[in-house]
Amino acid sequence: MAAAYPPSPASRWLALGAAAGAALALALERFGLSGPWTSVALLLALLALFALSAYLHAAHLRDGEWQRADERARRGEAAIIELQREIDRHTQLEQQLLQAKQTAESAVLAKGEFLATMSHEIRTPLNGVVPMLDLLLHAASLAPDHRELVRTAYASSQQLLRIVDDILDYSKLEADRLELETTTFNLRELLETVIQLMERPAEAKGLRLHLHIDPAVRLPVRGDPVRLRQVLGNLISNAVKFTERGSVSVSVARIGESTAQHQLRFEVRDTGIGIAPEAQARLFQAFSQADASTTRLYGGTGLGLAICRRIVDLMGGRIGVQSEPGRGATFRFDIPLLKVQGDMPARELDFAGGRLLLLSADARLRLRLSMLLPNWGLRVTAVETTQEALDRLRAAAAQGEPWAYGIVLADLAGMRNTALALHRNLERHAIYGDVRLVCLQGEDPLSEELLRSATVLARNAPDADLRAALTPKPASAEDRPGRQPGAGASAPAQPGSAASARVLLVEDNPVNLMVGQRLLNVLGVDCDTAHNGEAALLRMQASRYDLVLMDCQMPVMDGYTATRRWRDGEHAAQDGHHLPIIAMTANAMAGDRQKCIDAGMDDYLAKPVTRAELERCLHRWWRPRPPADAAAPPVATRPPAAAPAAAVPAAAAIPRATAAAAPAIAPSAPPPVPLKPPAAPVATAASGDSAAAIDQEILDELRAVLGNEVERLITVFLEATPPLIARLEAAALAPDYAALREAAHTLKSSSANLGAMALSTAARRVELGARTQTLDRPAVAVALVAREFARASQALRAALPA
Repeated sequence: MAAAYPPSPASRWLALGAAAGAALALALERFGLSGPWTSVALLLALLALFALSAYLHAAHLRDGEWQRADERARRGEAAIIELQREIDRHTQLEQQLLQAKQTAESAVLAKGEFLATMSHEIRTPLNGVVPMLDLLLHAASLAPDHRELVRTAYASSQQLLRIVDDILDYSKLEADRLELETTTFNLRELLETVIQLMERPAEAKGLRLHLHIDPAVRLPVRGDPVRLRQVLGNLISNAVKFTERGSVSVSVARIGESTAQHQLRFEVRDTGIGIAPEAQARLFQAFSQADASTTRLYGGTGLGLAICRRIVDLMGGRIGVQSEPGRGATFRFDIPLLKVQGDMPARELDFAGGRLLLLSADARLRLRLSMLLPNWGLRVTAVETTQEALDRLRAAAAQGEPWAYGIVLADLAGMRNTALALHRNLERHAIYGDVRLVCLQGEDPLSEELLRSATVLARNAPDADLRAALTPKPASAEDRPGRQPGAGASAPAQPGSAASARVLLVEDNPVNLMVGQRLLNVLGVDCDTAHNGEAALLRMQASRYDLVLMDCQMPVMDGYTATRRWRDGEHAAQDGHHLPIIAMTANAMAGDRQKCIDAGMDDYLAKPVTRAELERCLHRWWRPRPPADAAAPPVATRPPAAAPAAAVPAAAAIPRATAAAAPAIAPSAPPPVPLKPPAAPVATAASGDSAAAIDQEILDELRAVLGNEVERLITVFLEATPPLIARLEAAALAPDYAALREAAHTLKSSSANLGAMALSTAARRVELGARTQTLDRPAVAVALVAREFARASQALRAALPA
């Protein structure tokens, strides 16, 4: 492209001057002046044309450049417009993303609130199941077969609780994180617990369950027993579910070790339907099963194996499967477990040097016990028949060693009628010395004589129960008269034991209050009770307690506020006294524990609380006070609860003499009532409307656990509910959503525990509506609650004895 030069003004003036000169020359020629004016005019005209041509050419080039510049400008403007449009689109997209983020965050918050509510709702009835099963399991009068039924129910409730913990732990689900713990446990006991849990489903299908532990495997190990039990339970459950005939075998072998670890291989082998090779690759993916038809036939979500793989990966192991269609499957996983320095913690009593005569016709049982019992310090002699056992005892007596065998462990499954003969021989002939007979009961019923005189436990009882049954009694029978090993009631309180602690139980739910009282009574602990945080502060100021068990969600004043006010009082007093306050709540979401700690609580127990957890908590936080007469230098003391008036409610400033009589405080817990056999079902009111008000199965199960205490529980419920209804009605008129939510929450859980499911559902609707403030007509909803209570009250009164 030619260079563009701007048109020169000189060429323009040259053209004009030349044209003017040519015109002048022509004029001179015309006026007759002599000279070559024509030639001059012609030259000047040519010069003017040339200059004009140059000027016009430069102007043309300039106009073209302007056109191109204008075109470039137009293109730039279009680009700017497009850029602006793109910026607008990005801004709009950013706003949409921000709105979507806010919507997602709202959904996450709603999901978290829902999970928290569901966690609380599931744990509240579980708090009436797990502790009661624990108490029933340790009841002294329970028959061995009944004890096994209760043990299975208790183990199932514990497994359900673990499932709830896994599913509802919001932080684990959202953060894709599971945390492993490390503790010392016994592999055999863990495996037998899992096997025992699956025995009944296997027996129902006619399957045999086998357990084999390689003798090279060290039983005491360190790891996460809960997660290991979860993996094994899932694999064994799948094996039983997909096997119609044959057996399921569980084995453990040592495949290597290092300085600090055992490398163990766990295998679960079944004779079930098998798995096609193409399906094995996706078997450990979430929401996957080998065949979609298996979901319809066998059920399941397809999450189990994915969770197993995740847990095994976290443990530093590998999991896999070998299978052929129609020939069963073998699931195996290899994991490292830490070694234990020495054996498991020593027991109070051992069997060092003791000899045991094992009588069993089952070769597999003889082999298992012959490998197990020496680990406890017992020397075992195994025989197959009753006659062989008597011959061994006579031979020892003839050699002047009637004490040679301290225990005869008899497997009654294959003894038929010879068990009673063995027992009578041991009782009647003094030559056998002081030999104890311990019987492993099979499916056949036992005679009353054996039940009265011998120690009997189930054939498939865990090792811990077998060890307790074999443990010799103390020399002095006066200490625990008539007490069998493992019987339910707790031992007399030793100096410094938790039984001498004084505890305040703060709980607004009558059912949970009764459960807590029973648990503490079984542990031998005296407790006072309060129904809300304000009443608890009154109690804590009026009396000195060693420990407080505090519910978190209560009317009048919640546990968080009560704890903060008490801590403010302690800080103001500055006397060095610190009262342990333990949260005992159904809120078990991630972050709830930290919320309790931030409020000033010392520890956290998630409902349902078991006796063992409560006992550990008492021992962890209670420190015995020195006796009143102990020699100690005199110090100036003042009451530990000398909180300033600002730290507690105005009602808490009343004198001690009147604080103890506050009407909001329940009396001390009554002594535990012995459990009785379940009474016959009591029919509800005749009308179908009343029959629907109460779930009779729930009431019957509660009666089976609590015995006659159900009547007291019903009475407490019938007396405590009308004030709750009145609170609901008053809150509905305001409307006061916070008061509605609190009262409905209390009524919902207490009514569900008694089987008043229609009332519980109505209360739940009020609670959820009040929580989200979407309750259109609160008075109508509360009227429905009152109507359902009237129906439930009629049915429950009919269940009370005349």
